[in-house]
Amino acid sequence: MAGDINYFFGIGNLTRDPDLRYTPQGTPVCRFDIAMNRIYQNKNGQQTKDTTFLRITAWSKLGENCARFLHKGSRVAVVGELLANNWEDRNGTKRTSYEVRAMNVQFLSPLQKANEEIREIGENFSSEAEIEPFSFDSQNMENALGELEDISPEGSNDVAPF
Repeated sequence: MAGDINYFFGIGNLTRDPDLRYTPQGTPVCRFDIAMNRIYQNKNGQQTKDTTFLRITAWSKLGENCARFLHKGSRVAVVGELLANNWEDRNGTKRTSYEVRAMNVQFLSPLQKANEEIREIGENFSSEAEIEPFSFDSQNMENALGELEDISPEGSNDVAPF
């Protein structure tokens, strides 16, 4: 018997900054919520907008990257599986919430945090770094080809073996 397919794909904006925590075993887990807008015409012909809010959970390196580069308002595309969490509240009422366990998160907004880090790294380098000039002439080409011939296996020919 084949299993069912549980595949989620959604695009939305983060409603708050990501929350990165660690399990007792030290595994990173990042949670954030996204808002996804749906625009449609209602039965009166008026354009209507509904917003769906969904919790996203990203584990391990994916979670660390989400926490590092995303922030409130970031636009993301999320691929994962939809999970239902069932519990009883204080009054004994059965409740259910849904979340997506992310398998892939694509960052669709410009990465402001990454750009800031790159800018900081760039400021630490001297603009007067010594760069050795290199000219590629026919002598350099002959030397490079000669080195390639030296490393070719014995008995090899110019015909591909397939």
